[in-house]
Amino acid sequence: MKRMLLATLCLLSIALGAQGQTEAMPNLSRFRLANGLEVFAYRDAAVPLARVQLVFKAGAISQTQDTAGLFRLYERLLFKGSPSLPGDPSLRSVLADMGLAGIEGGTRAESVSWSITVPSSMTEKALSLWSELVKNPVLDPEALEGLKAEAQRELAEGMGPDTVYEAAMTRRLFAKYPWRRDPTGSEKAIRGASLESLKALQRSWFVPNNAALFVAGDIDSAALRLAAERLFGDWKTGDDPWKKPLPPQPRPGVLRPTWIVYPDPSMPEGVASVEARYRGPDSIPDMGATYGGDLWSALVSSPVGKFKTAIMKTVPKLFGTESIQASYTTQRDGAWISISSLFYVDPTLPAVDRARLFKERVRGYEITAMKTDPSYFGAKDYEEARRRLGIDRDLSLDSPDGVLDALAFWWASSSVDYFLGYPSAIAKAGPKEVSAFLDTYIMRNLEVVALRMNPADYEREKRLFEGSGFELIGSSNAFWWQK
Repeated sequence: MKRMLLATLCLLSIALGAQGQTEAMPNLSRFRLANGLEVFAYRDAAVPLARVQLVFKAGAISQTQDTAGLFRLYERLLFKGSPSLPGDPSLRSVLADMGLAGIEGGTRAESVSWSITVPSSMTEKALSLWSELVKNPVLDPEALEGLKAEAQRELAEGMGPDTVYEAAMTRRLFAKYPWRRDPTGSEKAIRGASLESLKALQRSWFVPNNAALFVAGDIDSAALRLAAERLFGDWKTGDDPWKKPLPPQPRPGVLRPTWIVYPDPSMPEGVASVEARYRGPDSIPDMGATYGGDLWSALVSSPVGKFKTAIMKTVPKLFGTESIQASYTTQRDGAWISISSLFYVDPTLPAVDRARLFKERVRGYEITAMKTDPSYFGAKDYEEARRRLGIDRDLSLDSPDGVLDALAFWWASSSVDYFLGYPSAIAKAGPKEVSAFLDTYIMRNLEVVALRMNPADYEREKRLFEGSGFELIGSSNAFWWQK
C-alpha cells in the first residue's frame, strides 16, 4: 500500500510553494483559502472526468476511549446512511442528476474522507455538494439511532478472521491507546453516541483549517480556485484541533516479548503463518528514520536476496522465499514493522518451536548481521532497492487517481512537504540510515510474535502451547474494548 502511494514522488517537486503551480509538475497546483482550507488540483485532460475528494485529519487517531467509533457514525450520518447508499432523498436526487447512485466515503486510522467522480462539466456541482454537506450538516436523530443499531450489529457480526487478528495485534502493540488505531470503535461508545456528542466532534474536527480539497482530472485550476473561494470561503474557521499534540504511542509497544496464537478458520489445514511485529518510527517525530525503514523494506524484498535466502535455509519447512515478507508501514500515529512467513505444519517440528526459531534467526542473526556487517548489503543492493522503489512508483502513474490518492494520504499522515521531498531524501539515505533504523526500532525494541494456524492444526499441537508463554486469541479477547 505504502509503495503504491509513493509511486508518484519523483514526478512531483522537491519543495512545493504555498500558492500556484509547482515548477517540476506544471499540472499540479495548490492554494489555501483564508479560512485555512487547502486545495490541490491536478489536471489531466485525457478523459473528461473529475474526481473531487474532501479529506479531514481525523478518524481513529483523534478518538478518545469514550468517542471510539463516533467519527465513523458522523461520516455516515451526513448521508443518513452509508455514503455509497445514502438514505437522504434529496441527496439521492442530486446524485441521480449527476448520473450517480452513491459516493465513496471512509473513516480510517488517520483520515475521514468523501470522494465523487463526475463528468468534468459537473465539477462545480460536485464542489457545491461538498460545500453544503460540511457547512450545513443536517444531523437527524432518527437516522442516528438507525446507524447506531447498524454499527452495533457490525461489531457483533463482522469479526472475521483478519479483523480478529489485527485487533489482537493492535491491542497488544498499541496497548496504551489502542482506540487510536480502531475506526470501528466500541459497542459502549457507539451506544452512548448522541446528536450533541456528534455536533461536538463536528465543531472540533470538521472545520476548514483541518481539511483539504483534492480535485483531479479534466479541470481548469483558475476556475477551480474561483469556485472554491465562492463555495467554501464563508466556511467558518475553528480552533486548531491539533494545537495540543497527542501523547505518543509508547515504544516499545509491549513491556516484554509477547507471544500469541490464533486458531484461524481461514487458514488452510497444513499451512500456518508466523509474524513478528514491532513499533516503528512515526512520521512526525522521527521523519529521518522513515527513510531508513523504506530503504530497508526494499533491500529485503528480493526473493533471491541474502535475507530471504538465509531465513529459508535456517528455518525448516517455510512455504518459500516469496512467502517471507518484511515491511515498514509509515503512520503519523502508530507505525509498525512486520516480518513474517508462511510455513508447513509438521508435528515433528512444533509451531511453538518454529515461531521462536523464526524470531531468533531474523532478529538474533540476520538483523544483527545487517547492522554490524558492512558487506551484508553492497552498493548494487542499494541500487537494486532504489530500482524496486522506482518500479513501484511507475505502477501508480496510470491515472490521476494515483496522484490524488498519494497527496491525500500523505497530507493526512505526515505532510505534503514530506511527500514531495521524499525523492531527494531517499536518494541520500544509505547504510547509515538503515543501520540506525534497525538499531533503534528492532534491536532495541520489543516485539509481538503471532502464530495463525487452522483450528485442527492447533488442536493437534494444543498441549505444546500449555506453559509456552503463548496467549490464545479469539473473538472474545482480541479487541481492546473486551475485558
